[in-house]
Amino acid sequence: MPVIRPMHEDDAAAVHDLAVRTFDDLASRRGETPEPRTVPAQAHIRYQHLVRTDPGGAWVAEDGDGIAGCALALLRDGVWGLSLLIVRPELQSEGVGSALLRRAGEYADGARGRIILSSQDPRALRAYSRLGLAAHPCLLANGTPRGVSVPDGVREGTDADIPFTEVVDRHVRGAAHGADIGAMLEMGHTLLIAPERGYAVVIEGALRLMAALDDDGARDVLRAVLAGAGERMVTVEWITAAQQWAVGVCLDAGLELRTNAGAVFLDGDVGPFSPYLPNGAFL
Repeated sequence: MPVIRPMHEDDAAAVHDLAVRTFDDLASRRGETPEPRTVPAQAHIRYQHLVRTDPGGAWVAEDGDGIAGCALALLRDGVWGLSLLIVRPELQSEGVGSALLRRAGEYADGARGRIILSSQDPRALRAYSRLGLAAHPCLLANGTPRGVSVPDGVREGTDADIPFTEVVDRHVRGAAHGADIGAMLEMGHTLLIAPERGYAVVIEGALRLMAALDDDGARDVLRAVLAGAGERMVTVEWITAAQQWAVGVCLDAGLELRTNAGAVFLDGDVGPFSPYLPNGAFL
């Protein structure tokens, strides 16, 4: 059995390599094409950021062959989230993932809310259900947007807009991302701001996070994201039943709805969690 220990910043490269291997294996087992790989330097920023901000939630499993698994959890304004849980494919279902999840789960002691975004892997869905969180199955929408224009007033944001994102976050999910938005900007993402309405984080036209103060604001922010994609194929993820505002925008833009998505798991006080499209790393 691998040894469980705290993760260090210099583990970032090995964790990224394992994440690529793990998710490629999952796609292969499901007969799917692996998702495009994150640029290693961007991924390293994510992992190192979480080790610095949340050392109590950062754990790895290590054996003679190196890093065998990793769990990353974060705690923001009393809301806990699971950012990552991976195990080397040949060691899956051997107890490594359960041991890592226990350590990351201990970081939630005293939290008033919990959030997990799950892949379609039946083992992940089972594990998170057994933690007592409620599952909210998701749709996704993808395609090349057509006939969408940027609504008036939407502009590119900067670090100076992070306090506004915190106001929006606390309204929709009960907890601000705060420095996590700064980490995403460092990773090369772009912040879009609809003043007094909402915001989105995108990279190369792809939506990575979106929140707004009301449904109309959310629709305009999502339209801005889709309009900015140009001729790129885009995917809008984590559309639960609570995000009906997003469905019409996606359909009007010519995107197709699909059901081969994962689930959002929620527990406790996480606000209305709408209008909101979360981020896999920062929840």
